[in-house]
Parts: sequence; C-alpha cells; structure tokens
Amino acid sequence: MDNNPVDQVTYTEVMKKTRRRRKYFFATVLAYIPAILITHSISPTNIAMGTVFGIWLVVLIFTTFLVTLSKCPRCGNYFHMNGLTLLILRKCLHCQLHISADKIP
Repeated sequence: MDNNPVDQVTYTEVMKKTRRRRKYFFATVLAYIPAILITHSISPTNIAMGTVFGIWLVVLIFTTFLVTLSKCPRCGNYFHMNGLTLLILRKCLHCQLHISADKIP
C-alpha cells in the first residue's frame, strides 16, 4: 500500500489541498440556486439566466477537474477516482485513507 512514502509535512499539505479542493467543489454546487434566484430577481430574461448558468457550469467543470486530480499521499492514486468513476467520498477509493487522517492524533 505504501508505494510513495512521504514525510509528514508533505502529507499534511497534500491533505489540506485535497480538502480545500473539495470545499471549492461543494461551494460551487451550492452556489447555483442562490445565483439563479438573484439573477432572476435582477433581470429575469433568458439571456441573463443562461449567462449565469454558463459561467456556473464552467466554474463547476473547473472545480470538478481540481477534485478529480487530487492525489492520495499514501498510495499515490487519485483520491476520488477509480477507473472512470468519480466518487467524492471521504475515503480514498484505493487505500481507504480518510480525508481527515492527518488531523487525527
């Protein structure tokens, strides 16, 4: 399992980056409804709504790629990818490392 041994500092930094990328992804997903509601209250035209949706979709795709490319510090595989399957769970899909394993004493 320990193909790529890393020091504790690198391990902690990689896990922080993975958690931060997950926060960006979930914030993007949760921002959709308020963004559409605010846009609808300001300008309820199809062009305005479509523009906000397009911008949101581009940001969602970008944050999804960030989450997808997060590597596990223990096994070196992608943390949330197993083959072509993207599952944003709390454990590595390969070695079962928990997302907050570096916080546990």
